[in-house]
Amino acid sequence: MRRVINSEMNVREQCYTTKVKPVYVYCVKMEPVGNQVICRNLNVAKEVLYMGVTPQLKGKSGYKPGIPMFVTADGTYLQLNTVDNYMRALSPLGFDLFHPSCLVNVPLVERIEVGQYGNDAYFKGAPGISVPVSKAKTAVYPHLAVRGGW
Repeated sequence: MRRVINSEMNVREQCYTTKVKPVYVYCVKMEPVGNQVICRNLNVAKEVLYMGVTPQLKGKSGYKPGIPMFVTADGTYLQLNTVDNYMRALSPLGFDLFHPSCLVNVPLVERIEVGQYGNDAYFKGAPGISVPVSKAKTAVYPHLAVRGGW
């Protein structure tokens, strides 16, 4: 039996099921490991849960605001480029802007919890990591939406 889905969802599901070439980005891990700076290539389509930007913090900070950062299950990595450039490059892999500062790897989203005070996306294999989701974007992914515990 074939399901009928809207055209935007059909395009997104095709992105998830087709074989795509890996996209690697060379990044620096934000948190040193054993006083060592970790630099490595991230496979964006397989490892990156979401992409955000470093926040503007008051007072002293070790980094500038607005630097693109990739969040994986094992940590956060920084890379000097713009979110717009990544959005253009990663959209064909299933990434979507869930919030103005979060470019999310949708195939790795387990669920979007719809809450009384806002919605949050949670990732497969990464308990405790979540990102905010706009109401408009939640409506685009109704198959991922579940009611929160309120």
